[in-house]
Amino acid sequence: MDTLETRELRYFMAVAEELHFGRAAERLGMAQPPLSRAIQQLERRLGVSLLERNRRGVSLTGAGEVLLQEGRAALDAITAAARRTRRAGGADRPGEPRHRLVLAVKAAAFHELLQKLLDAYAAEPDAAEVEVLPSGTCEQEEMLRDGRADVALMHAPFNSLAGFDSEELMTEGQIAILPAGHPSPRTRLCPWPTSATSPIFRSPAGPATARIHPAQAPRSTTRRSWPS
Repeated sequence: MDTLETRELRYFMAVAEELHFGRAAERLGMAQPPLSRAIQQLERRLGVSLLERNRRGVSLTGAGEVLLQEGRAALDAITAAARRTRRAGGADRPGEPRHRLVLAVKAAAFHELLQKLLDAYAAEPDAAEVEVLPSGTCEQEEMLRDGRADVALMHAPFNSLAGFDSEELMTEGQIAILPAGHPSPRTRLCPWPTSATSPIFRSPAGPATARIHPAQAPRSTTRRSWPS
């Protein structure tokens, strides 16, 4: 049987992420025995072993790894469907316009580009109200996948665009800054992979900052992305 229930996926995800039936049961707010039985029933229905159980604990099999990844995507899609449905009906914010588009952007970024986009969109017939939702570095992808946002401004290659429709808006060069006493000679071009491993400033959850000759610097592409 190929059908999976949301409840089964949530049970399995809890065990797969905790790698401990007791902690997973506590996280789910249920007793351990029925959780164990539910996972065993799921394995029988799928015809594969999802977990390796021994005295040292629990680990994922190859099949379990696949279900963990696929299950996350499936649960995100279900959550996104519910959130977007509620937003379309105005149930998420009573009294607000029903036709509302949520745009996720990195906080304090893209001011000029964002204003141009908003102005151009507002000029379109029947344009929906746009709610700009500031996000942390590299959070836009998760917000799109779980339905908190409908569209986002993302950076490639730092943000994954897998599974999204996207449109390239602009490409900008990247530079990096090193302290004056850094061992890299001034006349030597510093490749990005090497620079990125230097013990220097990193923005939260983002790429490292390193000094690179402009001719050799990677280029960051800003894309407008939305779920396929």
